[in-house]
Amino acid sequence: MVSAVTKHDQTSEKGTPPENSARELSVPEKRFPRSAVSYIDALLGIQRQRFEKELTFQLPDCGHKETHFQVLKNRVTVPNALDILAESDGFTGTGWSDLGRRRKGDAFRWMGRMACLLLPVDLEAGADIRIEGCGFSRRKYIHDLTVWLDDMPLTGKIARRGLNRWTFTGIIPAQTWRPYSILRLQTSGQSRLAVGVDTYVSLAVSRIAIKPNTPPGS
Repeated sequence: MVSAVTKHDQTSEKGTPPENSARELSVPEKRFPRSAVSYIDALLGIQRQRFEKELTFQLPDCGHKETHFQVLKNRVTVPNALDILAESDGFTGTGWSDLGRRRKGDAFRWMGRMACLLLPVDLEAGADIRIEGCGFSRRKYIHDLTVWLDDMPLTGKIARRGLNRWTFTGIIPAQTWRPYSILRLQTSGQSRLAVGVDTYVSLAVSRIAIKPNTPPGS
């Protein structure tokens, strides 16, 4: 399955020898569809990371989680913008391949049917979001892409850029303050990366940028 991100692993881009194009995925039990196993793995990874992140911010005698967040709001400084590159330490999530690079040096990570990132960003006033991609195993996965913040679907537009590049631009509505959120990307499926390679992916992502909402007319 496509796994949680590790810092130093690298793979090559699509078009290089298949055995180097992405980390080879372990073969699941044959009675389970590969997509179902990947989906379950991603969900478990999200829950684990969310639990570990909340433990990091534990404070005594805070009571309910929302009360806990309000206490944290007065003690923790969270930026209102993020610019996460595929090769950066801030690219923390699950459902992603190891790091790959295109021939010109651009870094990217493949996702399976679903992938997630932790976003330590203040979204209390809302924000603009831009996701930049540089590859796909099938064109339909670009058009089928949906983007979620926690359990809320985000409204946005998807555009092709040249031969294999694509972007998603959208708006994040104002949110209740919390020290982090979970961004989730989903497509309708995943397909074999190359003939003869037991590796299944959908889209390649190189950058995710979040910044305060742009005022209308500016």
